[in-house]
Amino acid sequence: MDLQNAVLVAAHPDDEILWFSSIFGACKRVVVCYGASATADESWDSGRARLMDEYPIAKVEFLKVRQSGGFDSADWYRPEEAESGLRLHGRGATAYENNAEHLLQILGSELAQESVVITHNPWGEYGHEEHVQVFRVLQRLQKRIGFGLFVDGYVSDRSAALMTQSLNLLQGAPVVRETDRALALKLKNLYIEYDCWTFYNDFEWPEFELFYRVGEPDGRYVEASVSVPLNVINRRFYVSPIRKAAKRLLPRSVVSLLKKALRRS
Repeated sequence: MDLQNAVLVAAHPDDEILWFSSIFGACKRVVVCYGASATADESWDSGRARLMDEYPIAKVEFLKVRQSGGFDSADWYRPEEAESGLRLHGRGATAYENNAEHLLQILGSELAQESVVITHNPWGEYGHEEHVQVFRVLQRLQKRIGFGLFVDGYVSDRSAALMTQSLNLLQGAPVVRETDRALALKLKNLYIEYDCWTFYNDFEWPEFELFYRVGEPDGRYVEASVSVPLNVINRRFYVSPIRKAAKRLLPRSVVSLLKKALRRS
């Protein structure tokens, strides 16, 4: 994994440090895809907008694609893969599909001359539909451009089913990198200062992160025959049907405040 010539492509602001702290400093360039929320009324929207304009590290570029609002709209127990990422149910599905084509065009231009790209894994770490989308878009561009594609090894209980059916894409032994906890905490505190840290406040980075090369897909599912080391996130991401129903019925502003309170608890 030639990091000096690698481009890191992350989905959302703060993903670049949540899942990639061990390589963030070594990569030549960092591209972050999404910006504002689907409705631009999340509690973190204004802070994120300011931080994207004032980010202190010059090699980080924000594409500022508006999010689809499709988070938690896939069936993570029986995930259906699609060219856009995953098959979604409910609101955000059309915007999600449109974003895939938009990203394909933008990233195709951004990465046309690149030889190494690192991004989210096929199951979206803890199970985020837009993380999966970024991977699928880059997988399509891998076939077109020919760059080497690498992904991280984070996984959770929610994404385990999709992980199992995606292991055939990973090639060889993992690249092991020591986590840069000092940098991770520095950037986490910056996001908190701008009131736009979107993950759990008590999240602790592991000592090492794992990365795998992605092979060319051949359209066939082949069950993995060996054990695969991964970074397992020690937190339950299961969402009950009651919580899903509440999310659909409650105003977005209320849902956003509840999420924020849970992250701080």
